[in-house]
Amino acid sequence: MPETTSLFNKIAKHYDSLNTFFSFGMDKIWRKKLVGQIMGSDLILDIATGTGEVAIETVRKLEGARVIGIDPSAQMLSFAKKKCASPEYKNKIELIQGYAEDLPFENDRFDAITIAFGIRNTVNPLQSLKEMKRVLKSGGKVAILEFTIPRNKIFAPIYLFYFKKFLPFIGSLFGSKKEYKYLSDSTSEFPQREKFLELMKEAQFDPQESIELMIGTVIIYTGIK
Repeated sequence: MPETTSLFNKIAKHYDSLNTFFSFGMDKIWRKKLVGQIMGSDLILDIATGTGEVAIETVRKLEGARVIGIDPSAQMLSFAKKKCASPEYKNKIELIQGYAEDLPFENDRFDAITIAFGIRNTVNPLQSLKEMKRVLKSGGKVAILEFTIPRNKIFAPIYLFYFKKFLPFIGSLFGSKKEYKYLSDSTSEFPQREKFLELMKEAQFDPQESIELMIGTVIIYTGIK
């Protein structure tokens, strides 16, 4: 994880704006849909919380909810803390530094867990899923938002060109070509759809219906402990 942590420390400053640019502004809608999968939850763990966007959306949408956001990147958390300093988030969001593979929480603590565009960047996705299962309460839900390669044979090559060529090029304008090349490569190398669902089953989750968005370029996996 140190390499990945260093990567996110470097791109933290432009992370939010580039996310919005690369997704054509759809990233905000995707986060809303992610949070919509855990309605009714009181205590939520947001893994790879980054700059805190999912945590903030969660307390906005779920009345009375509290969120603990965890991320290995000190720089990302620094930006998240500035956002969460607002009085409307006081006592609702707690931010800590840590890793998905070794969550610093007791068993059966959380009602739900979210992770947006982070599971593919963990050193060991299966171990991360097992840790999520450990800290979830029985019947608790995990909701995982991630990029995926579209099934459409015509659109898939266009998408891959955009992801592998255009994203690193724009990243290079911000001095982050290598970092955005890694992020694009990690998407195509990560287990897709059925293979990821098998990982969830191996971690002893009961996978629920997956939700594909934006012509199958983004997916929300959900599972129950």
